[in-house]
Amino acid sequence: MIDPNKELFDSSAPPPASAPPPAPQSASGSDYDDAREREIEGGSGDTLHLSVTDPKQIGEGRNAHTFYRIDVRQGQYSTDPIASVRRRYSDFQWLFQRLHAEKPGAIVPIIPHTQAVQISKRMSEELIEERRVYLEGFLRKVQVHPELEGAASLAAFFSPDAEVFEAAKKANPGNGADDTTGLEDTTPTEKAKESVKHFFVKVGIKAKVARGDKLVETSDGSRMEEVEQYLNTLDHHVKALSKATLYLVNVSKDTSTTMHELGQSLFGLQQTYGPASDAADDDDDADTSEQNLPTLKTISNVFASLSAINKVKHDDNHSKVGAPIHELEWSIKAARLAVKRRKTLQLTYTTYQQQIKNRETNVDKLTKLARVNTVQGSYDAQIVAAQKLLDGAKLSSDKALVELDEVTQRVIREMERFKKDVDQQLRNLYVSHASVQVDYSRQLDSEWNKLLPNGGGGGSGGSMSRQSSKGSGDPETLMIDQRRSTGVVISLCVNEGWKFDDCTFVWSMGSTHDMTSD
Repeated sequence: MIDPNKELFDSSAPPPASAPPPAPQSASGSDYDDAREREIEGGSGDTLHLSVTDPKQIGEGRNAHTFYRIDVRQGQYSTDPIASVRRRYSDFQWLFQRLHAEKPGAIVPIIPHTQAVQISKRMSEELIEERRVYLEGFLRKVQVHPELEGAASLAAFFSPDAEVFEAAKKANPGNGADDTTGLEDTTPTEKAKESVKHFFVKVGIKAKVARGDKLVETSDGSRMEEVEQYLNTLDHHVKALSKATLYLVNVSKDTSTTMHELGQSLFGLQQTYGPASDAADDDDDADTSEQNLPTLKTISNVFASLSAINKVKHDDNHSKVGAPIHELEWSIKAARLAVKRRKTLQLTYTTYQQQIKNRETNVDKLTKLARVNTVQGSYDAQIVAAQKLLDGAKLSSDKALVELDEVTQRVIREMERFKKDVDQQLRNLYVSHASVQVDYSRQLDSEWNKLLPNGGGGGSGGSMSRQSSKGSGDPETLMIDQRRSTGVVISLCVNEGWKFDDCTFVWSMGSTHDMTSD
């Protein structure tokens, strides 16, 4: 669970802005999510586009915090927002907690949390940008979530009136529920006493559950057991998948580093045949040509290209595969939280059931004492008070059961959508992984073929072409065609070393050399 009080510094009221848009009219049934998604994400004039941008730091030192601007536009490319408010990170956490409290059983999207203790790190551009991306994704998912529509906390969160939002946070600082349902007509003192009694009964129930007892279940108890078993199994398998998948993603990064080291060592070895032995080099080149083998310089160049390609491959694989597998893990955590909320209500209902038994026993005991007592009416007042408490417990139990049934049905609806989403995410994830492998395998094969006799028979079909600038002193350029994505230009800087700008990869040679003779 995310703690809304992670940022322990003073809060200041966000500036007022224009009013949020009214809730859009949406489709019903199985097309609900798609219709809501088109409303918020589309780019036409009839759709809404939500964004979190323009982080602004307020205050200094321990009181420093960041406000993010939330804009809702009529279409992705609209310049004028129809709604705009500023909220800080802890406000998003408050919304997360309140959505759980107001819509228990709903799978509320997780806000991935990065805790930074030091002020310098907490206010760093990297952390602020990371949070901005996460917060934008959180709000977009909440906006299209069918179970969260109409939540009071959403209206307060998007309110242009700062006082309205602050009043909502003050009235609902946490996510706890009031366990004194049915005691609305009692005095504050009686209500406080009942709260204490209810607390101790609940503690006793928890102790029994810890020893192996079960909570009172509804008619859908078996379905909820299946949900919990499914989540346990899914969590186990996804953790294994995540570990193996991230290993495959990081292989390209490790390979890039290794290729860099190999190429650098080969270049250093080639340097031992320095300018003083040009004649010997000519002889060696003749011998090498006869053997149809590439020069060390050529091999060094190929390893430079392989290193760069693997680096770009890692970045592409991380965005298409690594990040989605993390999102899948977060979605499982969100589903577990939804089931946990239902379990909390089940505990409350069980507590009221136990209170009913205790108070029925107390009423029976007082009734028996009244029968055997010689003084007429001496127990009447106690019996009336005990019966009132019993009636209150029954009323609270009935209301708790209604809420538990409502939340149970919400969890079941959520899990039906969740299972379909998980299946779709996993299939998309590994199709994307396969696509990345195919795209970059062509480029890698093209480079490896340059080391084989006669180009391996496939050198001309690769996706990398070389433009020589022999004798010009200009950098030699390698063009890498990234199929289905974007092109990356790798510049080989003759005088400074090999610099791969688009991959943020630099190979420093430390000496001037001629790279165009091969």
